[in-house]
Amino acid sequence: MPADITHSDPLRFDLLVEVVPGESSFGHLPALPGLCFRAKEVSNLESVALAQIAAYARWLLAEGLVDLTPEAAAVVHRLRTDSLAAIQVIEVERREGWPLWVSGNPAVLFRHDHQPLGDPTVAAHLRFTRQVLSRIRTLVEPLSAAQGASKAAPDRRSIDQTLTHIGNCIWWYCSRIDDELPEPEGDPDELPLDRIDRLLEDATEFLIGIPLGARSTVHVPTRFPTKDSSEPWTHAKVCRRQAEHVWEHLPGIQDAVAGAFGYDA
Repeated sequence: MPADITHSDPLRFDLLVEVVPGESSFGHLPALPGLCFRAKEVSNLESVALAQIAAYARWLLAEGLVDLTPEAAAVVHRLRTDSLAAIQVIEVERREGWPLWVSGNPAVLFRHDHQPLGDPTVAAHLRFTRQVLSRIRTLVEPLSAAQGASKAAPDRRSIDQTLTHIGNCIWWYCSRIDDELPEPEGDPDELPLDRIDRLLEDATEFLIGIPLGARSTVHVPTRFPTKDSSEPWTHAKVCRRQAEHVWEHLPGIQDAVAGAFGYDA
């Protein structure tokens, strides 16, 4: 266990909330890379957060990410000792937002996103992203070409299209803070999973390479905007949303693969 969080310390996590009028609200727990979730009612977000932390801790344990961050190690310890109920989740910021589960919608820049992340925290976000993508690879590699190209419904992406979308977003998130970032080269023979791996390596080099003093700079990108052309971004928001985005896609891919093979996820 890291020295700065002991087994006996109370655990308190900040909750950031995007309220979507007339829709589900979205919660973020920035101390736990990638962890985000929806709730039908804003009043339920803190209780939903506790359930999501438990599921997240189980996933970290199963995937060998117990040491991802000190906070991650702490929640896994609480899971092992059946003391997750002692965790506190405190809403610290609430902003009106858009449905993040719809492509093209903007994401809120929270006060937390103005705090520059140190290299270990950036590396933790990237490690989490890499592990989720590794799990996705394990899920989809057994699929046939026909299964990968099949759509569950006319208005849904196929698994292959989802993988292409994930790869595109890995680059796109980085481009939010650098209007000169070269667009990735295309290779018609490259498999979507291999393209994802290549783009994530480029993203890792890019995000780690930004000097600490430049990580709090607020950028408004001019290429490929969301529905809000003035949406602001920081280095921390990029790291946060990149990890959250792959985590959001994991359950859908699990369901799609289960459907392709005709069993329950």
